[in-house]
Amino acid sequence: MALEEEKKERKAALAEAREASRKAVEEATLLRERTVSVEEAVSKDQEEAKFYKDAAADLDKEKVLIKADVASAREAFHEMKVECVKGEIARSAAEEAKKKALEDLEAE
Repeated sequence: MALEEEKKERKAALAEAREASRKAVEEATLLRERTVSVEEAVSKDQEEAKFYKDAAADLDKEKVLIKADVASAREAFHEMKVECVKGEIARSAAEEAKKKALEDLEAE
């Protein structure tokens, strides 16, 4: 009778071990699937990060070009202001010369 009971215990232990093994295989499968999913997400995030890094580099290049354009525009504007002042001075001098010439003509 003890032999039969030992046999039942061994059978129960074997069934329990098989069940634990089956659960471990299921958990390992789930972990592998999660690992693949996480690796795919990481890869996607890395690609996205590279895209944004490249976009930031492009924006930095554009920023440099825009700064150069602004500097050129400021220089051109300054030159235009100088020419405008010179033009005003020349116009004023011409008016004064005309006025003097007319006064000289009237005085003769």
